Amino acid sequence: MPKILHTSRYTGTPWEILKSVVPDSFSIETLEEPSRECLLQQVIDADYLLVSGRLTIDEEVLSSAKCLKMIQRTGVGTDMLDKDAIKRHDIPVYVNSGVNARSVAEHTITLILCCLKNIPLISTNTKKGIWKKQQTGVTCHELFGKIVGIVGMGAIGQQVALYLKAFGAKVLYTDVHQLDCKKEAELSVSFVTSFEELLPQVDILSFHCPLTSENKELLNGNNISSMKNGAIIVNTARGKLISEDALYEAILNGHLHSVALDVHYEEPIKGISRFANMDNVILTPHIAGLSYETFHAMMKGAIDNIISFEKGEKEVLNKKLLSL
Repeated sequence: MPKILHTSRYTGTPWEILKSVVPDSFSIETLEEPSRECLLQQVIDADYLLVSGRLTIDEEVLSSAKCLKMIQRTGVGTDMLDKDAIKRHDIPVYVNSGVNARSVAEHTITLILCCLKNIPLISTNTKKGIWKKQQTGVTCHELFGKIVGIVGMGAIGQQVALYLKAFGAKVLYTDVHQLDCKKEAELSVSFVTSFEELLPQVDILSFHCPLTSENKELLNGNNISSMKNGAIIVNTARGKLISEDALYEAILNGHLHSVALDVHYEEPIKGISRFANMDNVILTPHIAGLSYETFHAMMKGAIDNIISFEKGEKEVLNKKLLSL
């Protein structure tokens, strides 16, 4: 019976959902604990890796995996995969392209609106009995007419742009590839050739690109100052796209209106975040792509790929093969 090893640690409802989509003809294991030691021990007889979490799939892991046939990501990010090592071992990798786009986009819009409307602080004050209707209301802002900059116009970025269009926001974007004119018109977006050119133009900056060695700390101490005073930053992509030190300083000195982070420089956050006492910072634990509906679809799509691969039906795999 082929063994699927989940490279993180699921318990409770997530684990039950994952097990429910695995047929009886396969066995499924999750790590006994989310540690490299457990991964190296449990990978020895694994036929398939279902990769989630932050543990790196590198040369040591692949050399330990004596039976490995294929690697399947639960999502789309690949920064935990050592592509050179995988290529040396000639292991195919599949990703769940686009499966969580709607969920991430909805979370992004939620964070943008919460920042504009000062929801965390206002909710806290209202619970305390502070009732300052007009004084509070005039601190809030509308999304209509705001200029939103999207960094990365893949499936998620496009879904965010579609939602922003409904709100009447103006959307600029930058990416390594420009969309064709028809798609730009459909989404009502305009291309900007560089990140540096984008920054001073936007009221809200939202990240939707993968993390690479070239774009680590893309937003940093050298360029964050070029953003408008009172700008908003939302990151639902990868934490290391932003220098945390630069971001902290820009909030502290009042340059930014607010910040919302679903992803963080180090995950999980160790101890209490340095942003914990900032009323204009919203933190969520990397859950943008994990609605119930999306999580179930992610697990089913990933397992369906593995089933198809085991049957030799590579041509009917329903998600994207990663080119290494």
